[in-house]
Amino acid sequence: MPQCLDCMYQQGNFGNGVIDTESMAAPSPAVDICEGDFLVADTSATGVTEAKLLSAFTWTTDLATTRTNAKAAFRGVSAQEYGTEECITQEDCLPFWRYNKGNGFRRSYLIAGATGALEPTTFQQGQLFTFAKNPSSNALVNSKIVKTSDTSVAVFRAVSDSGPDNVSRATVEFY
Repeated sequence: MPQCLDCMYQQGNFGNGVIDTESMAAPSPAVDICEGDFLVADTSATGVTEAKLLSAFTWTTDLATTRTNAKAAFRGVSAQEYGTEECITQEDCLPFWRYNKGNGFRRSYLIAGATGALEPTTFQQGQLFTFAKNPSSNALVNSKIVKTSDTSVAVFRAVSDSGPDNVSRATVEFY
């Protein structure tokens, strides 16, 4: 199974009694997916919707266009680990919390700055966030967020204020 070390510091839930989950076919070939990773749908195989990590999403033109396209393809957040090591109990489907405003999904994510490097910051309840960029490549990151004021790329919003201190994580819900 994958080494999902960052999950030690995250909290999350399915919502207030609402179990809003779906599943997609496990990725082929197998890749390591951690609970909380951002997933998009890969429909390249006829009749199959396969889970794909956000980091594998194709870069398009520039960061703004890529985020817009990724938001359109975003299906939700992985609800479990999935790994490249074979396991007797490993399922052929990967459950995920469906991207749906108001379903009660909340989770804590690391905050990156405009360049993609981790950047503690302050924010207010309702602050919008989108997918962070990998600082060393033209790729989006599977489990980090960045502040945005652009509603066309916003995927999450803060559920509370950070207070006066810069913090490295924000608890967000779907926007």
